[in-house]
Amino acid sequence: MHVKITDVAEKAGVSIATVSLALNGNEKINIRTRRHVAAVAKEMGYRPNPSAKRLASRKSRQIGLVLPDIENIYYAALAQDTLNELRMSDYALIISSSMNSRQMERRIVSDMIGNQVEGLMIAPVEKPNDNIEYLDALNDAGIPYVFVTASYPDLEHPCVMCDLYGGMKQLLTRLYDRGLRRMALLSGAQNVHCFDLRDGAFMDFCAEKGLEGCRVYHLDGIRYDDSFNHVQSMALEGLDGILCVNDMMALGAINALKARSLRVPEDIAVAGYDDSIFSRISPVPITTVRQDVRRMAVSAASWMLDCVRGNAPDPENLRLIPCEVQLRRSTER
Repeated sequence: MHVKITDVAEKAGVSIATVSLALNGNEKINIRTRRHVAAVAKEMGYRPNPSAKRLASRKSRQIGLVLPDIENIYYAALAQDTLNELRMSDYALIISSSMNSRQMERRIVSDMIGNQVEGLMIAPVEKPNDNIEYLDALNDAGIPYVFVTASYPDLEHPCVMCDLYGGMKQLLTRLYDRGLRRMALLSGAQNVHCFDLRDGAFMDFCAEKGLEGCRVYHLDGIRYDDSFNHVQSMALEGLDGILCVNDMMALGAINALKARSLRVPEDIAVAGYDDSIFSRISPVPITTVRQDVRRMAVSAASWMLDCVRGNAPDPENLRLIPCEVQLRRSTER
């Protein structure tokens, strides 16, 4: 059976980044840990990819950033903030879009290794993606990587993201205080980290408050047209609120309700997520949850720079950035 770097990390009781740095002889990892990791790797029969290591050993002064949708204003802001942060360093940023495709993300990872990036930041695809063994190639090459915005389920690896669960809980608390009791959440695909967290917060809150009739709709897409078309045809009887996992969808929901001769918020309240420009240009300003994208980008870039410069990685695998509710007209009752 092929032994992966994740297997070595689990048995050695350290992070994947520590294994990678230790096996590459990084002196920022203390000698005792390096010997321990080397002994565990030898015992398990772990064999790094030598060709990948040779490629990665050449210094390119480049860091890669993989985004699922470069046209999405949320990811565009992340790219710009990351670029601004790295401009203050001596590293260039290579940005690539996976177009929300598992196969394309796999290809980009391979290309990034070939382009000799020294580190990689990955915003995961917004689709289920259980087969992520292609990320082992980064570990074999000694290329540190960090997830940003979300991670992949069951993968213990450094991630910097906003507190999506906590943000949704905060939003629901504010809506509950305004009298909303029967709400629907328009979400994306199941088994996707960034959606599952918000779905979980929604269902947990409804269960805690004993709210009946609350439900989650899993849409194929999370753009304006997806929510507009869904709200055009969904049963609305008894609902007093519609929540969406981003502001584009909230704008689509508002316009679909208007097309059905329903008023927002008088008939049905609507809330979004992200605090993007769509929440402010909407004909009815949208209550939303602000994600501090700049702080997230700065934190992820800082973690990445520490690694590529040979500094010891952060022992915490997860950095959560707090969210903040922005109350606007769309939920006034």
